[in-house]
Amino acid sequence: MYAVGTSILYGRMGVCQVESIGASPFPEGNGRPYYKLRARFSSSGERVYIPVDAEASMRPLVDSGAASGYLALLPRLEVRAFHARRPADLTDHYQKLLSTCRLEDCLILLKELYCKQKELAARSRKLGQVDIRYQKLAERLVCEEFAAALDTTPDFMRGRLYAAMEPEAAKQ
Repeated sequence: MYAVGTSILYGRMGVCQVESIGASPFPEGNGRPYYKLRARFSSSGERVYIPVDAEASMRPLVDSGAASGYLALLPRLEVRAFHARRPADLTDHYQKLLSTCRLEDCLILLKELYCKQKELAARSRKLGQVDIRYQKLAERLVCEEFAAALDTTPDFMRGRLYAAMEPEAAKQ
């Protein structure tokens, strides 16, 4: 169980703050305790209610040491761009990586897409819509988590993240 005030990663919503724990505001809540979560990096004021016993898509954030370690590991992470003829196959592959809610899988997805983007750029081509949609989602999730861990902004982390993907970053 997460304490009030704790930041967690909740599925595709990203980094959320636990605002309260209590009864569901909905009649079908059946008296079960719910987390009231607020998206930490959103200006929309969006709130969601999640049953406390449904933690499968929630996890604690990495700490600053782990975030720095992942950034250092990123240039050495060896992946291959995933190519598929059918957009449905791309979607399945990307969804499988994101469905684990593991930071490592998000980083693999981002690095795959980064490699694919470089390959395509060498042939004067661009990523497709499915690639772009999942790249933006994974990028948002990773940048928000690293920003929370390193006490900075997601925009700042985006620059650090892509700089860290370069093979030259491994030599520094």
